[in-house]
Amino acid sequence: MQTLTWIIMGSTGSAPGVLSLSGGRVAFEAFGRGALTMSQLRTLEQRTGRPGLADHLTDGHRVPIFEAPLEAVTNVTFPWYYFGGGMKLTIGGHPFRFSFLQPQNTRFPGDLSTLGELTSGRAGGRAWKSVFA
Repeated sequence: MQTLTWIIMGSTGSAPGVLSLSGGRVAFEAFGRGALTMSQLRTLEQRTGRPGLADHLTDGHRVPIFEAPLEAVTNVTFPWYYFGGGMKLTIGGHPFRFSFLQPQNTRFPGDLSTLGELTSGRAGGRAWKSVFA
């Protein structure tokens, strides 16, 4: 399963990417920095333990943010105020927020044709809710 997703940080920070589930592992790959500030990028570096992550995202690279076994994902919620279009989860003690709907301040990522079929929007939210049910 692959879902077009935006990682959300703060009230306006977001970056596009793909949230996937394969072989019992959950992964998120970001496509550039999107609308993340440098401070938010540094926070991502700390959460992931990956120095240089901010520079790679700023340069527009596709960068894996995390990959973890499904059973390592905790505190999964689908807050009502996301109206079925987002979720929160924790991996390795670090919180992450995702939107399956494109934030207004973020551009759509470049060519996604190489990724195959992607679920998006509220259908993506329903798909992930069924994974964690």
